Amino acid sequence: MRRILFALVLSFSLVAPALAAVAQAPRDVPRLEDVLAYIDLFGYREMMELSVDRQLSAIVEYARAQRGELPPQSLAIIQQELRRELKAATERSLRDMAKVFQSHLSQADVAYLITVGRDPRMQKVVKLQPKLAVELEKVGEGLAEDVYRRAAPRIEERLTKLEGGEKT
Repeated sequence: MRRILFALVLSFSLVAPALAAVAQAPRDVPRLEDVLAYIDLFGYREMMELSVDRQLSAIVEYARAQRGELPPQSLAIIQQELRRELKAATERSLRDMAKVFQSHLSQADVAYLITVGRDPRMQKVVKLQPKLAVELEKVGEGLAEDVYRRAAPRIEERLTKLEGGEKT
């Protein structure tokens, strides 16, 4: 038993400095311009802009519903102002996104991803992303509907029991 304990202590004392050195070694943080190139090559900018554009349309529609008396030119002005703000906000968000990638990827990772992103086959996939996202969203909605449809009878039964004071 003492030999095992001694072996563990000795092993730890030899390994601990190496682990500490690894933990303190400076990370190979990729350059911001390279990460932004990766973001563009993989279509993150377009996907973000499409998402925000849908949200802006929802805001304009909400304003239209809340203030039915607004003339159409007022809604157009609201939409123009929101779109004007979109460009600067998107750039800020992309830089925030880049920081996330910088914290998880190395310069070598980003260089490789840029190489892959420039491949014509990958560009084909990237160009398909918005269409694929819409179609995959429908698949996800179908899954949620299926789960709810299957679970609804059990949920209803439990709610009925709870309302009647019965324990589930």
